[in-house]
Amino acid sequence: MRKWRLFNIVFVALCLLSTLLPACNTTVPSAAVKTDVSGEVAEPGNSQHLVQQIWEENYPFYQKILALPYNQELLSGKLDEAVFRDYIIQDYHFCQNYKKVHAILLARAPDDNAAQFMLKIIKEIDAEIEELHTTYIKRYQITDKELTDPTDYPSTELYNSYLIKTATLEPFEVGLMATLPCHWVYYQIGNDMKKTEKVQANKYQVWIDEYGAATWENSETKEVVDLAEGYMQVANDETRIKMKNAFVTAMKLEYMFWDGVYNRVKWVK
Repeated sequence: MRKWRLFNIVFVALCLLSTLLPACNTTVPSAAVKTDVSGEVAEPGNSQHLVQQIWEENYPFYQKILALPYNQELLSGKLDEAVFRDYIIQDYHFCQNYKKVHAILLARAPDDNAAQFMLKIIKEIDAEIEELHTTYIKRYQITDKELTDPTDYPSTELYNSYLIKTATLEPFEVGLMATLPCHWVYYQIGNDMKKTEKVQANKYQVWIDEYGAATWENSETKEVVDLAEGYMQVANDETRIKMKNAFVTAMKLEYMFWDGVYNRVKWVK
């Protein structure tokens, strides 16, 4: 069933692309195909790689995300469960869209390495929804209507639309770069929260532990960084600027997603 669902996603993505991009060149420079994108990327704090430099330039903004009331109250266990419930619903909608984004990138992948990695990410998003979200969906008695109703918060809709637009209309590597803040912010938040003293009986500790489980070397985040780094190294200046701008914009949308859920900023009625 999952394979069939994945096939449908890819098929829809291909149809969308054939409609919107009949004359668009979706390939990257030929050197990118030959580049070994599996090489090591520096640990946070070392600026020898281009993608790492972009992260470090935006690290103060990441700290703003970490300092948001939502994350601080999640860490202390004081977050209103009604807010967390809303977060689960919005995150579910986001993850469903995130699969579509990676299906579009799969259809536009310039080489087999990138295509296989996009498939891997799609499968892992499915696993995340099943293994983690399903637990909370049951716990908070979230209904099927709430999961299928497209009335997302404006910040969720904006983020989703930006990722779809970028993956569809921009070069593959720019679309890839737009997906990176989601990986990196969650990885970093999980690890930063794990460094603090655990609050006894924090009802959100399992959630925190899930995102802070992997070391940098074994993390999915590092794999995405490695892939993006390979393309950035061979990209021209114009494409590098687009890749950087996509990352910065997605970082801002990450902030708006967390903040919008916490403040329950909904569509005007």
